[in-house]
Amino acid sequence: MKTNLFAILLFVVCAVTTQTLSQRVWAQSTATSMGMTADQATAVKAIKIANLDKDTYFKSGGFILDRYEERPAYVFTYSDGITRKIYLYKVFTAQDTKELGLLAIYKNEKSGDVKSFVIPGASADRKAWDAYIDDLKYVGEKEPGLMSTLTFVLSREMAGLLAGGSGKSEEGGDKKKDEYNFCFAADAPVTLANGSSKPISTLQAGDVIQGYATATKTVLPTRVTKLTVHEAGSFTIAGVWLTPAAELTAGTQAQPTAPVLFEATANHPVLTATGRKALGEVATGELLYRTENGRAEAYRVVRTEAAVRTVDRVYSLATEAGAYVVGGTVVLDK
Repeated sequence: MKTNLFAILLFVVCAVTTQTLSQRVWAQSTATSMGMTADQATAVKAIKIANLDKDTYFKSGGFILDRYEERPAYVFTYSDGITRKIYLYKVFTAQDTKELGLLAIYKNEKSGDVKSFVIPGASADRKAWDAYIDDLKYVGEKEPGLMSTLTFVLSREMAGLLAGGSGKSEEGGDKKKDEYNFCFAADAPVTLANGSSKPISTLQAGDVIQGYATATKTVLPTRVTKLTVHEAGSFTIAGVWLTPAAELTAGTQAQPTAPVLFEATANHPVLTATGRKALGEVATGELLYRTENGRAEAYRVVRTEAAVRTVDRVYSLATEAGAYVVGGTVVLDK
């Protein structure tokens, strides 16, 4: 009897907490269109994530999944010795980056079981909410430890929102669109495996280009697995000017090399001496890497510019290596 009462209490707390969290999160959105439909909730729930710890941002089936507030997984280890994890993703439509809700994923590290819960936004269709409540009742209660971990995570996030500690506000659809499109202009030169280059807009899946293995720090051929195109709106291209780091250090040349310009959207990740970083976060003095004669050489940023130009269409690649070369500079898959 006590067990049943406790399960009912967890169910009620989880449902109420979720509703409050969704109202707090989606009250910050300026979108006026309808929220998540039941069909969208079903489609999001069916999305399979290959690596929950590494796949923090990706597009699948017409949706964008983005790790909630860039949080790592919540990890729980109970007295039974089983490690349980909860991962939270924000869900957006890929077409217009409209925020739809949250995807909470529970994983039992011992059994490997993974269970997904689609949490609709406050303006979602009633049937989408009904599906979520059914999942809590008929799926959540069958897995020991699931309801308590999920309730804790949602309550923790709600407390953060109430305290003003998270839930970043947005400034309209254009900002949202820029935030989730990690790309290059159509004329951005991608280095091929043979050392020549082609505009990124002319590439396609299956092409072999120059890649980079971050683990071994070696240049190697890699295959394009996907070309993504965004063409709805105006996209700001940022830039950094680079000079060979060795030249600046040694100071042996009477005539220094003219800085070279590298361009991308401000959010596109590049490889720096301290690891992965969005281009717009790179500061003067930091080191990026350019490939020369089959090797990656360090180049120092001597100038940054938030807006070099604007374009109406941008492109990005997915590669087998996870890193490739644009404009001679090593960049990372988004």
